[in-house]
Amino acid sequence: MSATTTGEAPAWRKTALGIAWRSLVAAALITFIALHLDLTRVGAALQHIAPGFAVAAMAVMLLVGLITAAKWYILLRALRLRVPVGEVVRLTYIAVAWNLALPGGESGNLVKAALLARQQPGSAGAVWASMLIDQLSLSVAQLLVGVMTLLLAAHPPAHLDAWLGTAGVILAGVLLVYALFLLPIRAQQVDEAVARVSRRLAIPQRWRRAPLPSRDGEAPGEEPGEWLAPLWRGLTRYRGHIGSLMAAVGLAMTYYGTIFLAYWLAARGLGITLDYPDIAWILALAGIAALLPITVAGVGVREGIIVYFLKERGIAPETALAFSLAVLALQVVLGTPGILAHFIHVAPRPQAQGESV
Repeated sequence: MSATTTGEAPAWRKTALGIAWRSLVAAALITFIALHLDLTRVGAALQHIAPGFAVAAMAVMLLVGLITAAKWYILLRALRLRVPVGEVVRLTYIAVAWNLALPGGESGNLVKAALLARQQPGSAGAVWASMLIDQLSLSVAQLLVGVMTLLLAAHPPAHLDAWLGTAGVILAGVLLVYALFLLPIRAQQVDEAVARVSRRLAIPQRWRRAPLPSRDGEAPGEEPGEWLAPLWRGLTRYRGHIGSLMAAVGLAMTYYGTIFLAYWLAARGLGITLDYPDIAWILALAGIAALLPITVAGVGVREGIIVYFLKERGIAPETALAFSLAVLALQVVLGTPGILAHFIHVAPRPQAQGESV
């Protein structure tokens, strides 16, 4: 079957165009920032970064992938999806690598879920459910770490009460999402409603890249192409696994604590003497802003946030831009193993049997 028939080529062209225009937006933002700075001083700051701090930051950054892989592994095990540890690590680093090219700070998780779902088509709904819970745990952890660092910061942002209140409202919303599938309230009625919506949202045959696999994992009456109902069933399978969900949030907090440690080490290497909590909340805010799907990997948006808040705290804007570029370099370091894994290693098929959504 040709690429024209399956629609694969137009999809790749659309992806390429999306990356191209986001790259242009990123370049425009970086150029706007650079025009207001002395680039010679930016280069000098980068050249004089302390080697010890730079190496320590890179070493700490590489641990981040292992932490997030452990988090996903726990969530997969809770659904009885027996994926080898090595494969979970490989897919996690591939996801991190894709974060460098896709819009949004964590969009690469869609890639790792898609790759695993192809390996286990009968459990695709559960795989996608694990990815969604993975994202929710990151959201909860980011809010909790953000609140903690704001409270401990020596130089918090103006209107701290408003920041904390906003974080509390968002956290309550995320916890409400958890409650929707964890609490079995009127479960039969909810399942029937989800099934009706799922049939309306079924993926048309002409949009599918390959014929549907065996229907062994589908519920009675489920129509080909449905995706919402299998995803919902995967989410409800987390009932009774509160311990796994709490462990995932704990590991997500460790993830953010570790990545902010790497950024703090890079800041110290550039002579920025702000305490860890101040670096953490500024980078947390920059990370949230970088989720906006307007540039590739948040480039330009993140730099603007970092330069603005560091300048307000007495850091020269050239040094602040050098720090933001160091942050980007650390993200590339984190994604490098994923690039190698994607192009060199061919993943074996998992041995799981009898797993269903």
